Amino acid sequence: MTIPTPKFATLTAVSSAALFATSMLAGDSCCNDGSCAKKEAGFDGITGDWGGVRATLKENGYELNGSYTAEVFGNPRGGQKNGAVFNGLVKLTLDVNLEKAAGWPDATFRMSGLYPHGTSGSARYVGDASLYSNIDAHDSYRLVDFWVEQKLLEGKVGVKVGQMKIDDEFGVMDSAAFLINSSFGLPAAPISPMPLPVYPVGALGIRLRVEPLHGLYFMGGIYDGNPSPGDFANPATNQTGNASRHGTDWALRDSEGTLYIGEVGYERRGGEYPGAIRLGMMRHTADFLDVGYTGGVRNTNTHSHTSSSYFVIDQMLWQKAKDSKEGLSVFLRGAMAPEATSYMSNSTQVGLVYTGVFQKEDKVGLAHARNKFSPDQIDQASGLSKGREAITELSYQIPVTSYLKVQPDFQYISQPGGTAKNNGAWVLGLRAILDF
Repeated sequence: MTIPTPKFATLTAVSSAALFATSMLAGDSCCNDGSCAKKEAGFDGITGDWGGVRATLKENGYELNGSYTAEVFGNPRGGQKNGAVFNGLVKLTLDVNLEKAAGWPDATFRMSGLYPHGTSGSARYVGDASLYSNIDAHDSYRLVDFWVEQKLLEGKVGVKVGQMKIDDEFGVMDSAAFLINSSFGLPAAPISPMPLPVYPVGALGIRLRVEPLHGLYFMGGIYDGNPSPGDFANPATNQTGNASRHGTDWALRDSEGTLYIGEVGYERRGGEYPGAIRLGMMRHTADFLDVGYTGGVRNTNTHSHTSSSYFVIDQMLWQKAKDSKEGLSVFLRGAMAPEATSYMSNSTQVGLVYTGVFQKEDKVGLAHARNKFSPDQIDQASGLSKGREAITELSYQIPVTSYLKVQPDFQYISQPGGTAKNNGAWVLGLRAILDF
């Protein structure tokens, strides 16, 4: 569904109507102390405890959760042309405590599915390479998670096997998790032609996590080289296959190579001034075409592999009280990649997030990302060389009730797509997240 509207007033009216509708749906408002009403038997979703069924399932090891994310976004100024779009995302998750359910100690199982739907405002109107909405994806029902994890040595070692996403665990910035622009997701996503298992795609693989000392960890994984040929182009031919996009392509093909990823870090969770430092690297063993152009024609050189590295600093600077989530946090992340095989040679994100502005769980964030394109990248529509794309985002997430969050968001995208042919885009929108 697309709402063609170049006028700022119309977009504002649409956003205001969406906010009013979601507030009416919520019914209950938050209390003065930040706690929210409508909590039934420990379940905060709008559907409650299902008459006791949900609590009984949880006692036996089964936990079902779901959410629906809806948003209206548009660019009243700049970009390729002006307009607004609607996007939605259904997410369903089943978590199983295998010790309770089947007598299997220290093991868990997860299965999750997604249904993204709507229209890509980045592709239709703004032209940004990084995708201003992190739920922007091809419309289809998808199986994402389907894995088992076994913990060993009192939780110091964890082995996960099955289908999974790497952006759930690698390169994570907890402070930036609520931001909407995709640049604040996994750092390599807009940089490399590597077919990475990030939203909305999971890949078959195995992940090992070891924590020899409290807070210090090592993590590594090996994954299918192309988990969804319908979503990702073959890096050696730059051609996308006709495979379905339902997350069930479990073929392991030698021609697709293998993705290796490793990360080492230190994290302090809870207590005083929580934070994390992470260093990571990815390597993909497929053949990759040179991404550069000569005389407007793409080079035909191939490379036997490609790689990317990143670092993360995520730290609470000021804390209202010990063990409190309220306070001011800062994050910084950078990613680097080889120019010959990467669309962008580096990407940097930095920002501040304050939790507890007016109530315990509301958040306001101001963040900036700079994505620099590799030399010899050419915009084929205009013939102009690409330089860099910069994003500034200001976002405020409000917990209206225990099961509803509303999030007005503003972004300014300089040189969308890395080319001067597109004027800087003002992107305004409203997102609502409803938990079932």
